[in-house]
Amino acid sequence: MSTTTLPEKVEREILLRLDDVPTLFRCAAACKRWRRLVAAPSFLQQRRWPRSLLVGYFTRRCRVSMFPGTSPTAGCNSQLTFVPLPGPSLLGCTSRRPLSSFVVPADGDDAAAAVVDRSVPLATRDGLLLVRLYPSDDDLEPDVVRLAVCNPLAGTWEVLPELDCDSRFGPSDGYGRDIIPSIAGDDDGPAYRVLLIGADKHKSQYNLHAFAAGDASWSAPVMCFDMMDRQIWSMEKSKAVVCGGHAHWLFVSRSHHFHILNVDINTGHVSLTRLLLPTQEEFLPKDLVDSLKRGGGATLREIIKRRLSDLACFDRLATTSDGTHLSLLVYRGGHLEVWTEQQIDGDGHRKLGGEAKWLYTREIDHKLTELLQQLDRPSCFWLGKKGDTALVRSEEERIYIAYLDTAALQDVTQHFHDLPRGMILPMEIDWPTFFMLRLGSL
Repeated sequence: MSTTTLPEKVEREILLRLDDVPTLFRCAAACKRWRRLVAAPSFLQQRRWPRSLLVGYFTRRCRVSMFPGTSPTAGCNSQLTFVPLPGPSLLGCTSRRPLSSFVVPADGDDAAAAVVDRSVPLATRDGLLLVRLYPSDDDLEPDVVRLAVCNPLAGTWEVLPELDCDSRFGPSDGYGRDIIPSIAGDDDGPAYRVLLIGADKHKSQYNLHAFAAGDASWSAPVMCFDMMDRQIWSMEKSKAVVCGGHAHWLFVSRSHHFHILNVDINTGHVSLTRLLLPTQEEFLPKDLVDSLKRGGGATLREIIKRRLSDLACFDRLATTSDGTHLSLLVYRGGHLEVWTEQQIDGDGHRKLGGEAKWLYTREIDHKLTELLQQLDRPSCFWLGKKGDTALVRSEEERIYIAYLDTAALQDVTQHFHDLPRGMILPMEIDWPTFFMLRLGSL
């Protein structure tokens, strides 16, 4: 019996018209011919993808304990759970599911499943999840960091070698962490890399700790910069922004200058860029202080109340829409602005380190700024990879998605019922990148 094969152009057109992303992925995974069509850059560029990269979040319905000497999960009986948002879900669920239902540890017993459920989510990127494992209080070792990498789609769970170090990685310490999958086609490289940035316990410096999948241990720590020299005391956000083969973390110095820590993902080389422009707006700008000194006008209490209702916490690092450069969302003078890096060397590569003046790109539509300012003490707790979508929390315990490109504000509180009680780790998937990574490994 003969079979008829459709022309490749027809098959491609059919695949382009598949609205459901999970169905498209399953078709590509099932047939080598379709996989080749779907993984082609021209196909991925032509296809219309969902408006938002945000697909859901990982959560536990309790707060992390900050009390020294106790496990951060002490007294918390809830499971680490994935909650999908409306839209495509490659995890195959439309309601909340515990992480242990996606993955099976190597030993596969109930005790191992309990370890999965008791873990704390740290970072997620392109379908991979990095979690921290905590033993019971009796076995707690403050200097030892235990991590695991989970792939909910593949159902895999890998515990990493323990990290015993002099960096501060406690639950109350602000430290950088990220997991970065290898690019498609990099058959010689590790499947992923894990990067940790933490303040040293004994020296005035930040340290980099790196681990590559398949290695027997973590690499030796690398000094990032001296905190006293730079007058930098804390990290702005814990999750990195990845651009051009580098991971980037945002810091702010005492002089209100933004600093960007750059880490070469493959080599571990570290550099620090100090931005001359833009600068971070002070909590009490000089003109307001002068007004207080002169007397009259607004009182200090009124000014502080007004500033707390402002959008100063919206300073966030992202990438441009094409992913080729870094961008910075910054609140200054009552406006939300977008600035873009412009340092390029003679070969057309990004110039990292030293001092830089970024380029003012645009102002976010003031309609959105006004909508945000009407909220009670709005706080941006997540900015999407490409800087076009933000999650905002108000003092009234409402959650909103702010679409920065269209100036729309959507109340999504009903989907985030774990806030503010629980820990939340939003999960976004850049679908073209995800398809290239996953289909390239099949």
